[in-house]
Amino acid sequence: MKKIIVFALLAFSTSSFAQDYCKQIKKEVTDNNRSFSYETPYDENKPPAIRAVRSYSTVEDNEFDNFSLVLTIPCEFSDLLAKTADGGEAEMEESKIVIEFDDKSKITDDTTMVTHDKKGDGSALRVAYFTVTPQNIKVLTTKKIAKFHLAKADQVVTDEMAVAIQKYLLCLNEVKK
Repeated sequence: MKKIIVFALLAFSTSSFAQDYCKQIKKEVTDNNRSFSYETPYDENKPPAIRAVRSYSTVEDNEFDNFSLVLTIPCEFSDLLAKTADGGEAEMEESKIVIEFDDKSKITDDTTMVTHDKKGDGSALRVAYFTVTPQNIKVLTTKKIAKFHLAKADQVVTDEMAVAIQKYLLCLNEVKK
C-alpha cells in the first residue's frame, strides 16, 4: 500500500510540473478570422538562439502558410564587415544554414540568406529563417538540435532549448489541421 501511495504522489508531482508548451505559444487572429500568426515565447531584447513561428491565411485569393525556425546568433557588427576594393568596408552578404543534431546528422541549406540586425551599441544579430516543411518536420521533432551554423558563425543549443523546440514544433504542426 505504501508503494502505491508513493507512486501516485510521484506521478501527480511529475505531471503537475510538466510544461504545456502549446499554451506558451502566442496566437494572433485577424478580425475576419481568416489569418493566423503563432510564435513561441521570446524577449525581443534578448532573443533565444532558436524560436518557431507560423502564420497562415485561409483567404481564397491570398492563401499562404509560412512555418519557420528563426535562428539567431549574436555578434559584433564589425564581424559582419568586409574590405571593399577601394579600401572601405561594406556589410557582407551571407548565406548557408547547417542544423546539426545530437546524433551528428545534419540538415544543410546553402541558399537561405542570413540577414543582419544591427543594434545601437555596436552589436548585431545574424538571423535566418529556416523553412519547416512536411519533409523535415519529422527530423526536427524527433532529433534534438545540438548546434547550428549561420554562414561562418556557430551556436550551441542547450538540451532544454532543444526539447522545447521539438515540443513547440509539434504544437505548431497541428494548428492548421
